[in-house]
Amino acid sequence: MESAPHWNVPTSPRFTLSHVLGKRYCVVEELRCGHAFQILRALDVVTESIKIVKVLSRSLVDDEVISDNVEWLRRRRDLEARHAELTGEFKTPFNWYLIFESPGLTLKDILAREDMRPLPRRHVRAITHQLIRAVSSLHRRGMMHLDICPATVELIDAVTVREWQYDLDGRFVEKVVLQCSRIRLVFYGSAGVRSEKSVGTDQYRAPELVFGWASKFRTDAFSVGCVLFEMLVGRPLLPPCHGEHSYVVAKAHLFQSALGEFPADIVYRVSLMHEGIFNSSDELRGYYDLSPGLRRYLDNAEPIQEIIEDEEELELVKALTMISSMERAHLSHVLGFTFFSRIE
Repeated sequence: MESAPHWNVPTSPRFTLSHVLGKRYCVVEELRCGHAFQILRALDVVTESIKIVKVLSRSLVDDEVISDNVEWLRRRRDLEARHAELTGEFKTPFNWYLIFESPGLTLKDILAREDMRPLPRRHVRAITHQLIRAVSSLHRRGMMHLDICPATVELIDAVTVREWQYDLDGRFVEKVVLQCSRIRLVFYGSAGVRSEKSVGTDQYRAPELVFGWASKFRTDAFSVGCVLFEMLVGRPLLPPCHGEHSYVVAKAHLFQSALGEFPADIVYRVSLMHEGIFNSSDELRGYYDLSPGLRRYLDNAEPIQEIIEDEEELELVKALTMISSMERAHLSHVLGFTFFSRIE
């Protein structure tokens, strides 16, 4: 019989390896957790296939909210293929379980391959266009994704082909490319997800999440910009820094190194919530508290305008990754940028 997990303490144990949910789903791995939810990879012992299970605490999330999420996810499944496929759901007195198909090949898998990165510009354009439309459909429903990253962008067709491309050195080189660039956004519903500092994936997390402010729709825009940069350049915009002694200080230095100086109003807001990050001259402090590896990275870091030479690509990346969410472009506007209308 199911026991009630300790939902009130975010770091306490919940469903762990080998737990069986609903007498059918054997937990293989915890992918993510929050105050009121847990996302698990599990083996469906009936079909012998891997599924994704989102567990929601019914004591912390209203049944009406969960039911509304389920209805929306089912409707999206029937109307379009932009989001992860909900295949089933069940509930117990303590929890509500949403069952999803496990993502296949993801953009993270593609970008990890040296023979495929950076992606051809036509694929970058097509994937970014689809990603923006998928995220915008969530925003129209009043939902935020808050974890957009290469691992949550699924490639619908994993077939690759070889083609000859003209490189920057003036040579033709053979590259492996996707045969089809259609994607699906991996999204398991907004129920139970709050704007916690732990929400999202480190390297794609917007400044407002890091500094503890309320999330906005433009929080997702920042993550889209990070994914776009990685597709264009072949590496993430920012390195990981979860192991740093002061995560917030480390992220502040990384944001500044890539995106430029903090606006005065952001310096003020950060200083109110995190005393001591800036000195009296509004300069970042704490450099020598960072790890040697991160200091070496910062010593050699270049801002995005020194990395992206194409003006139309740079215009879009900068618009999406402004430090201030108020200055950041809204996703509903960026599809009008020249980047998307250019023909190569």
